[in-house]
Amino acid sequence: RATRTELDQPLTDRYVALPVLGSGAGGSLDASTVPRPTVDEGRVTDRPEVHPYGLGSEQCAPRFLRMTLNAAPSSTQILQKSGLPFGAVLQPFAAVRLPGETAVPVVQFGGGGVVRCRRCRTYINPFVEWADGGRRWKCNLCYLANEVPSEYYCALDEYGRRRDAAERPELSCGTVEFVASADYMVRPPQPPVYVFLIDVSYHAVSTGMVATVANTIRKTLDELPGDVRTQVSVLCYDSAVHFFYLAAHLSQPQMITVADIGDIFLPLPDDLLVNLHESRALLDNLLERLPQMFADSQNLDSALGPALKAAFQLMQHVGGKLALFASALPSLGEAKLRNREDSRAQAGRTQTAAKGSTGVPSSHAPNLLVPEEGFYKKLAVECSRQQICVDVWLFGAGFTDAITLGQLAKHTGGAVRHMAGF
Repeated sequence: RATRTELDQPLTDRYVALPVLGSGAGGSLDASTVPRPTVDEGRVTDRPEVHPYGLGSEQCAPRFLRMTLNAAPSSTQILQKSGLPFGAVLQPFAAVRLPGETAVPVVQFGGGGVVRCRRCRTYINPFVEWADGGRRWKCNLCYLANEVPSEYYCALDEYGRRRDAAERPELSCGTVEFVASADYMVRPPQPPVYVFLIDVSYHAVSTGMVATVANTIRKTLDELPGDVRTQVSVLCYDSAVHFFYLAAHLSQPQMITVADIGDIFLPLPDDLLVNLHESRALLDNLLERLPQMFADSQNLDSALGPALKAAFQLMQHVGGKLALFASALPSLGEAKLRNREDSRAQAGRTQTAAKGSTGVPSSHAPNLLVPEEGFYKKLAVECSRQQICVDVWLFGAGFTDAITLGQLAKHTGGAVRHMAGF
């Protein structure tokens, strides 16, 4: 029988105190005797017989939302004593995989908008309670009684449930998708926009990055998400920023170079974004010729900061996706960066020579895990406000300062991909 002291002891400490017996020498556990799950057994959590809560159940399918604990602690004290993490793993767009599983039902509320709690904004769901003959519903999270819109009203049965619950996915399924109304939009739906910002400095050209990026973009244009309204633009940069005019009526692409990076501007503000389908031939021509256009370049500088500002000016009225392909550290203009890895090594050598230490870098050496320049975070915040997502592709074996440049993706919902040794 457990004593009061044992019950108050954290479970992690009690588990550590448990003896582990086995068939090995000295009673230790023999790792070879511990059974390990096979490939099929590792997927047991997706089997219908283990989790019978499919898409037609009031419980959310575990593939979309999975809790780290099977039972939620009733108090913070119990959670702290257990020493177990309490959280959730979300995968909103998980693929349908189980045999016979149907797609996630889509709910359209019409002009009245999505039915939600007016205090905590909880969406209508199978666990709300109905009152006043179906004219009011009680939120299952904050317990506030909400009025039922007249167009959403339905009488209750003898059990206090709506008679049309089985016909409405939001009242019978734990996993649904709501079609958002205009109230959820910052602005009217915009055409899909993709802007490719490519480093064409000497290092990028000599390593083959420009040729690889141009060829990859050309091959994946047909796979870009979007519709007939999709718009694209290509910008390049070294010590200057290069814009490309790709209007459908032209016979070949035209390059416009802005060398004044101290006060960057758009030479053709309304014509640099073009329709993908209308200007596809010109875009293919540009991407095919791009490596040869800069093949003889000996320009070592990289004016990334001004180039990013130009891309932001181009997209800020419509939003979209900005794909940055960089090979060299920004070395010119606003937001230039230095090779902090060399500075850290130099600080370590200085300390070693001065104090005869074992070579540990001094406290004054730069912290490589802290962004050096605040420009990129500020620009990322502005991009986020204008619905612009930035993906960062970094190439090269040298120091790329992914921590600083990664701020662009971190604050806009994008991704950072480092092609080391390219």
